[in-house]
Amino acid sequence: MNLNKEKLPIIFEALKRNNVDAWMIIGRETIMNSEPILPVLGDMSFIIATTLIFTKDKCLAIVSPLDVDGYQLIDGIDEVYEYPTTMEETIVKVLNELQPKKIALNINHADAAADGLTLGMYQSLEEDVFPHLVCKPEIVSSMAIVSEVRGKKTPSQIEKIRICAQKADEYLRRVPEICHEGTTSIEIFNFLHEVAYQDGFGMSWAESQCPSVSCDPDVPQGHSGITDTPLKKGCTINIDYGVSKDGYCSDLQRMYYVLKDDEDDAPEDVKKAFYLVRDAINAARLFMKPGVTGFEVDQVARHMIVDEGFDSWNAALGHQVGHVTHDGGTILANRRPRYNRPELIDTPLEVGNVFTIEPGVEIPQGRIGIEEDVVILENGTEFLQPAQQELILIRLS
Repeated sequence: MNLNKEKLPIIFEALKRNNVDAWMIIGRETIMNSEPILPVLGDMSFIIATTLIFTKDKCLAIVSPLDVDGYQLIDGIDEVYEYPTTMEETIVKVLNELQPKKIALNINHADAAADGLTLGMYQSLEEDVFPHLVCKPEIVSSMAIVSEVRGKKTPSQIEKIRICAQKADEYLRRVPEICHEGTTSIEIFNFLHEVAYQDGFGMSWAESQCPSVSCDPDVPQGHSGITDTPLKKGCTINIDYGVSKDGYCSDLQRMYYVLKDDEDDAPEDVKKAFYLVRDAINAARLFMKPGVTGFEVDQVARHMIVDEGFDSWNAALGHQVGHVTHDGGTILANRRPRYNRPELIDTPLEVGNVFTIEPGVEIPQGRIGIEEDVVILENGTEFLQPAQQELILIRLS
């Protein structure tokens, strides 16, 4: 195992900014009971019950006798404590030495990325640790810390995400190569798997659902997996797709129009909707910078689209992406009940955040949805891959 030392300054600064004295990450058999923050911290997983404690300037590990020698070799862990009896007894010992006033735990009802502490482990803390502390600390959610640690991508991480975004865009632009009379969504699905796997990439989310290929407006959409649907002349195709490699991933949507036999271009109403979505994405991107909030960004794109007579889409404008497709933390969204939390939409965006921007509208020919990946820089943003500027036209032969 290793600890990503690039993340340590971000962790220490996050604890200082949030006035947290100790951030505790506790788990066991995390291959079964996932702790989402561990892959972000490095090539890490817990087998026997283990605790990592980050203070404002160091990292401590509380581990079993079987693991103590290995953890002492991990660069970036400053102190390793072996628990001779139970982990909880040693946690009490260490916390009584540190005497933290505020402890952050990975518990949160709004963000899965900050909710990795299992109920059983939390109950062990309540029963066997907290009652035995000399100073009774305040227990808080680690969401603000996790959001910074996950969300602030380092330059090397951004480059890995960029590679995934550029390759996904490249594969998506090749889709017309395989389209002919009788081609179905399953064939596009299989093609996008094959080209990625040949180059050593994986899918960004579950293989049975990545990509989604919507080529008939009468076919239900969503995250239920692919349906075998023939391409339909006079309709749009929307593909939601991303590829992964080396622990990072992308998330894009591209738009196509299947020409009728007597057409050389898409109809004006289809192009108008496409350009509106395209321009709303760019307007939101140009507005984004460190310090603005996800709600403010969402409103830029949403108002542009609603003011042209389209319905407000029932989703966020965008989410963070990188370690996984939905990377947790702050999002770009309006004040609908499932998003209307300050930690989600009213927390300022930061340098190094990588977001999708993905508004959409419905037209008779199908859904128009474009999705681009952007990174926030000191003074603005940049696309991680070439943005789609025109509909990709498909003629079936």
